[in-house]
Amino acid sequence: MSRSATLRRAKILVPALLLGLVAALVASVVMAAPRKPPAPLGASAGITGGVARINGVVPVENDGGMPAAAAAALASPPADGLHRVRLLVELTALEKGGLAYDPAEYTVSGLGTGTWRALWFSPGPTDVPRGQSINATLVFELPDRAVDLTLELPGGPGLSLGAAHHQGRS
Repeated sequence: MSRSATLRRAKILVPALLLGLVAALVASVVMAAPRKPPAPLGASAGITGGVARINGVVPVENDGGMPAAAAAALASPPADGLHRVRLLVELTALEKGGLAYDPAEYTVSGLGTGTWRALWFSPGPTDVPRGQSINATLVFELPDRAVDLTLELPGGPGLSLGAAHHQGRS
């Protein structure tokens, strides 16, 4: 095979491969399942076994109201570009079997920025009988400038954190 034939094939093959990659990327974006919009801050959202609602989004730096039990988990300051937020979440069991609460199932996600797990929580995993409620506290370390933060719920659309917790730090 001559060198000119190889060059011609390369001139056709490389753009074809790039076009195929772009087409695959566009197809994956178009075919992705639509994101369920989270419930607005203060509204309730259905979860497996009941409903959940955020009653407060409090920057820990402003509040300082953490119980002594949290001291070890939060002893060091947040990393650069991060701040700690205490979420006050009310969970109410509505279904016959009640509601199983496991704080490990509650994460915060941000639009295009990642997912974060709680640094500290109270109470620990528990079962809530039908007709009863519990108030849970979850502390997260979140980016200062993250947008569209959502508390992800088991079996629910999620709860918006709003933007009031941002510190405006860079």
